[in-house]
Amino acid sequence: MRRLFLLLCIIATHVHASPSQSAVFSNLLPYAGKVSSIEPRDSKRNLEIPAVYIDQGAWHGFHLPTAVEDLGSFPGPLIIAQEYSIYFSKNVQQLTVFDEQGLQRKLSDAPQQKRYSLPNGLYQKYEWPDLKLFVELRFIDNRSASVLTEITNTTNETRRWRLQWQGQPYNAHPKLKDYQLIQSHQIQGTTSRWQLTPVENTWNLLLDDANYQIQFPRTVALKKQTHHGYLASTTLSLAPRATQKIRAIHQYFHTQTERVAHQLPISVEQRISDNERNWHLKTKDIDKTPQGRMAVKAIMTLTHNWRSKAGNILHDAVTPSVSFKWFNGVWAWDSWKQAVAIARFDQQLAKSNILAMFDYQFQKKDAVRPQDHGGLPDVIFYNKSPARGGVGGNWNERNGKPPLATWAVWHVYLSSKDIDFIKTMYPKLVAYHQWWYRNRDHNQNGLVEYGANVHPAHIKEGKPNRQAIIEAAAWESGMDNAPRFDEKDDLLVLKNINNKGELVGYSISQESIDLNAYLYAEKRWLSQMAKLLSFHEESKVWQQQAQTLVQKIQTQFFDEESGFFYDIRFNGERRTRLVEQGKGVEGWIPMWAKAATPNQARLMVERHLTNKQFATTVPFPTVSADNLSFAPARYWRGPVWLDQAWFGLKGLKNYGYHKHAKRLANQLVNHAEGVLNDGVIRENYHPLTGEGLHCNNFSWSASVLLLSYHEWLANELQ
Repeated sequence: MRRLFLLLCIIATHVHASPSQSAVFSNLLPYAGKVSSIEPRDSKRNLEIPAVYIDQGAWHGFHLPTAVEDLGSFPGPLIIAQEYSIYFSKNVQQLTVFDEQGLQRKLSDAPQQKRYSLPNGLYQKYEWPDLKLFVELRFIDNRSASVLTEITNTTNETRRWRLQWQGQPYNAHPKLKDYQLIQSHQIQGTTSRWQLTPVENTWNLLLDDANYQIQFPRTVALKKQTHHGYLASTTLSLAPRATQKIRAIHQYFHTQTERVAHQLPISVEQRISDNERNWHLKTKDIDKTPQGRMAVKAIMTLTHNWRSKAGNILHDAVTPSVSFKWFNGVWAWDSWKQAVAIARFDQQLAKSNILAMFDYQFQKKDAVRPQDHGGLPDVIFYNKSPARGGVGGNWNERNGKPPLATWAVWHVYLSSKDIDFIKTMYPKLVAYHQWWYRNRDHNQNGLVEYGANVHPAHIKEGKPNRQAIIEAAAWESGMDNAPRFDEKDDLLVLKNINNKGELVGYSISQESIDLNAYLYAEKRWLSQMAKLLSFHEESKVWQQQAQTLVQKIQTQFFDEESGFFYDIRFNGERRTRLVEQGKGVEGWIPMWAKAATPNQARLMVERHLTNKQFATTVPFPTVSADNLSFAPARYWRGPVWLDQAWFGLKGLKNYGYHKHAKRLANQLVNHAEGVLNDGVIRENYHPLTGEGLHCNNFSWSASVLLLSYHEWLANELQ
């Protein structure tokens, strides 16, 4: 089997990308750069090279070269070592070409040369009067990448060429004293395999018995070099106008068990052809405008952040960003937003992305938090947290995240028409919905608060830790440092006690408008799901609950004088809308949820959709530009987060303000830095200047750009 695979690597006909795709969707992201160290990061903890190419859920990726010594090769790889991205090597497969006189053919001197990316891979071309060299990197499966070297004799005479590859890994880690990355290095036949040293450093690096290997075909001679390096070479005799190809397979495995279980496909070429076809299907309905290029870039960003199941991530899922140090996990509300967009091009991945979080829905017999049955963790990683019997993991079970799962499941169903998925998810969604009312409605008035779970971090000297609980409540909202969660004397921390007298969680004394609007929307979608499953009585109950809640939203959270929705601060019988604290983007969520009256929507649009408030250069800042707390570059205190912008835009459309929505959607993509050119998609944006802020290659921003394209921007310039 292995010999057949290797033979096919050498003789199979190569499938090139289609010319139309090459012309339209090339170079959408900045993959090019030089790897400078094992963990090169900028001041914002992003990787120095803005984008890394990964496909098919793999846990390793590559770049295009810029340095002369890297030409013809692909810098890296970056490996995602369970929770942290590091570079395994500066360039683990450096190519050198020698002619029959033994002289090096320098690629930098090639009269014609081109290095470019397409959605399906990275490519390089070099041409001289007597020689053509083509090099490509494509992913075969979720653990394997192919580096193909194709050499063509363009003369009418037989020529001989020697191809040589070499590389060595990094070894020392700058933040781990005395640690050596490589435990051992072996050459077995035509495979160079590096065994990585296990390490358990919670904040910098986590590894089990991982290994990286490169497998060359049997025509290549392979030998060890010093410092865990290798040298591979082959001599080719090329007839006039003949072409030969050499394919190397790069694989990264988290464990030896994973490596032994993995099987390469018999036909690599067929797998590459299939993947090219998949990329064509993903992009075939996207137009050739700058907005269309943006949409494809969004799909690519989501794909680069896709991780196949591994460790304690039991389903394939999309992480927030491979570029940022702390974002190689799976967050709850990120997953919901991602799934809605992913369903437009990969319905199976969209479902899997949701299931990855629900694999850890708390049950009544949960060993750690049975009181939270139905709830979900905030974030999960490859490694379980110590509280769950893991080592070094950074799971967060201190709080949940806003209830958008039902929205996601319903939209995945609309794309897939998979009623079995609804059957699977409906009881899970019901339990999740009920958790909010059981564990976060302190005064049982049907209006829910953000809060915190029972957790050791929330106790200090035997009492509730006020600061930690307010911090967790802000995290639970997703708006980590928003002004509405600033610690003030009238913001209370409240214990939530069940009918057995048991502590089940904490609330802050603030009924949040976004949370209750999300729950209203959930009731509506749960009603539709129940009807679809022929649970007609349940459907009616959900409708009744929705009607009761929407009346409370419309009458209690809306301030008629200012014409806006606000959170409610309460202390006993005293209830106050947070009007003096100023407007936040959460006030637009009722329009997205269809919970506002038409008149309330009209007042909001007429009074607050101005360039001095929410219609800024990049629209829908998290804090209104006329709010005294407005800080346009401070995370949730002013920057535009595209999920909130999406909710605002959809809210406008829901109430018939179509021209407003389309104008602001165009304003967003036209002014947000890098969106319509080859820049990376950012975590958030400066609302006044459009500057991209914080992390690179952010998944839910990519999701919103893709959804906005289909909603408002397709064929915009045609």
